[in-house]
Amino acid sequence: MTDEKALYDNFIADYYDTSPILVQRTQDVGFYVNSVKKYGDPALELGCGTGRITLAVAEVGYRIVGLDLSEKMLRRAEEKRAKLSREARERVHLVQADMTTFDQIACLNRVKQHLAPKGRLILDFFQTDAQRMHDPKFLQEAALAEYDLPDGRHVGISERIAAFHRGLQRNDVEMIFSVRHPGGKHERLVMAWTLRYFFRYEVEHLLARCGFQLEALYGNFDRSPLTDDSSEMIFVASP
Repeated sequence: MTDEKALYDNFIADYYDTSPILVQRTQDVGFYVNSVKKYGDPALELGCGTGRITLAVAEVGYRIVGLDLSEKMLRRAEEKRAKLSREARERVHLVQADMTTFDQIACLNRVKQHLAPKGRLILDFFQTDAQRMHDPKFLQEAALAEYDLPDGRHVGISERIAAFHRGLQRNDVEMIFSVRHPGGKHERLVMAWTLRYFFRYEVEHLLARCGFQLEALYGNFDRSPLTDDSSEMIFVASP
């Protein structure tokens, strides 16, 4: 747990909410809000980060627990929670805990134990780009976004794959933040982690093995079908 905690409690929390990569990603919030409206509360968001989705659910009138490993992320979430109305604040409960201490089967079994009979599990994975499993071009650093912060810092975000591990379905990934401060100081901040990728039928098998029934599979947050070009794999399953 210590290594994972150190990974997510680093500088990322300082740039998470302002990153254009995340700011432009808006469809997922509406998708999850509408899902809670459909299936009811209370809801649990595993890996809630700074509360982007968790707080949106509370604002429209539903109870939700946001769970995350990172103290820094949760502090950001608490700061935003404090700005909500009293009624909305009371609908949010933030918890620091580690969901990665379970393996895949144990985690799904634990989720199933916590689901109400009419509850639903929603899992979102990106659909793996086959080129990112082997193509050497991704070993080169590539720019993703560039933006300015209100305090005068200029931020450039780039990424690279440091190593491929196809036999393990993993990539070693680096996300690089190049920060220029108003006084001229430059920083190069690197978040390095191992990314495990999944495929459609692997996830379906894991769900079935843990007693879930697959109700829907979407390729994006607009609920469009999964196709070769879909960016996401969104699984909706019932216990």
